[in-house]
This record gives sequence, C-alpha cells and structure tokens, in this order.
Amino acid sequence: MEHLVDAYLDRIGHRGGVAPSADVLRALHRAHLATVPFENFDVHLDAVVPLDRATILDKVVRRRRGGYCYELNTAFAELLGALGFDVTLAVAAICDRDEGDPHWGNHLALLVRVDGGTWVADVGMGQGFLDPLPLRAGRHERGGFDFEVAPDDDWWIGMHRHGRLPGYRLREEPADLASFQPLHEYQTTSPESPFVRLLMAQRPHDDHVLTLLGTRLTADGPAGRVESALDTHAEYAAVLAERFGVPTGDLDTARLHRIAHAMTTAHVG
Repeated sequence: MEHLVDAYLDRIGHRGGVAPSADVLRALHRAHLATVPFENFDVHLDAVVPLDRATILDKVVRRRRGGYCYELNTAFAELLGALGFDVTLAVAAICDRDEGDPHWGNHLALLVRVDGGTWVADVGMGQGFLDPLPLRAGRHERGGFDFEVAPDDDWWIGMHRHGRLPGYRLREEPADLASFQPLHEYQTTSPESPFVRLLMAQRPHDDHVLTLLGTRLTADGPAGRVESALDTHAEYAAVLAERFGVPTGDLDTARLHRIAHAMTTAHVG
C-alpha cells in the first residue's frame, strides 16, 4: 500500500503533507484535477477497463491515463483511504434540478469527513469544482465559477453556468462500487450513452474549463469562449499530450482523431 501511495502522489505531483485535514484534501483534489484528465478514449478504442479497483488504479497511476467518474473517483477514494481519510463512495444523478425521476447512479462522487465537516470531493466531473465543496447549504465561488450546494430530497450540487451540465443530486448513504456496475456497462456500451456517442476530454482550470469534443477545442469561462479546430492528427495528438496530459505513446491517436473528425463532421452536417 505504501508503494501505491508513493506512486499515486508522484502521479499527481503532490509534494506536500498528507496527514488528513481539509487543507490537505483541497491540495490533493487540485493536484488530481491538474494532472489526471476526464476522458472517455477507451470506450472508442474497445479497451474499457472492468470496474475493479486494481485495474482502475493500474490505468490511472501506472499507465498515467485519465478516465471518467467511476474510474477517477474510485481511484481517488483509494488514495484518500490509504492516507487515513474517512471517505465513502456516493451515488449521484446528473440531471436538471427539477427532474422528477433522475437516473441514480449515472454519476459517482465522494464524501469525505475531516476536520469536523463533510466535503463533496469529485475529480470525475470534467467541468466541476477545483476545491471540494462543504456539504452544507450555500453558494461557493471558485475562480469566478459559482457552485451551489442545497438540501433537496437529498442534496443538489449545482454547476456553474459555463458548463454543459446543470449539476447533480447526491445521496449521503455510503455506496459500494459493485452497485455502479450496471451503469458502467450501460455508459460504455449503449448507443444511447453520451460516452458512446461523443469522444471527449475535459480539464477544469481556475478561470476556464478546457473541453475537447470531437475535434473542437474550447475554453469556456467568465471571460467568454475561445474555440479552435484540430483538423490534423498532429494537432490533435499535441493537444492531448500538452493540454490534457494524456500519454500518447501507447495510445492510437490516429484512430482517435479519425473518430473525432467523423463525429464532428456528422454533428456539423
């Protein structure tokens, strides 16, 4: 376990203290988001990993890849638990706030209890918050982005207006990783799943969210949107490596670019 912790901390570039505290949680959360991107490339390369901790950790830590919520938050929970944090998986549902029957389990978040409070940690939301949010009613500004935490039937975690998703509802009861398996299979195989229909990568920054959707690269934030097209394979591969930190040596970036180009062309058409 000590080797895993050292390798994980090296993966995210964290050189500070690790004793459980709200400040350390914040530092780890930011470091993770700065180095491990949200991406769904394996879905399109027929290389989806099973939903088990060892395989996920191998992907994120040893292979230095990104992933999506089930993978990234599971991996982060393993790191936090190994460091002595009180952390549990939490069932969430990405939805509109007034949606009457949300699809519970289409998102996985984390609840961390430290320094006498409970925090929502989420390194698996590409447009999400850089710092964990306290699980209490209030609005929280993070680098010009405004987030909301509100008690609903469960909890409502509202995203900022510069993203593509409104937010998610969250349950406090601890969840088991196996309970997400049916949704993991759906998200990675169903033609109706956005992860099957779209090829994407995201990374939140203090003043913008960087999104690669197909071959369109956008930076969205309070200052507006900056957009560019990655028309060549060389441009696409360079952005993956330089802007998202994706290791491209063992990744079929040419195939990914062809898929991305076809999706973008179909959408525009």
